[in-house]
Amino acid sequence: MGTQKTGRALEGHVDVKDAYQKAQDDVRSLCRLILQETRMHGRYAKKAGLNFGHVGDLAAVRSSLVDVVTQLAQQDGEFVWKRVAEMRKAKK
Repeated sequence: MGTQKTGRALEGHVDVKDAYQKAQDDVRSLCRLILQETRMHGRYAKKAGLNFGHVGDLAAVRSSLVDVVTQLAQQDGEFVWKRVAEMRKAKK
């Protein structure tokens, strides 16, 4: 088993399996945090009066999330948007 320095949350020499598990746990926590903050942003936007600034906030987050999914799936943006379209259809 090799050791390697990793990202900020995983600094130091750690077992690769432990580092991978910690990274997975952190990603799941960050996804839950994104959902919480998205809900809070929606409540704030409704209270403040929805405007295109609020839309821009979500558009920026959406763009970043597409980048995340392309990285994890090792696919391009077209793949991601096809999956999003499928999920939209399934939701209806």
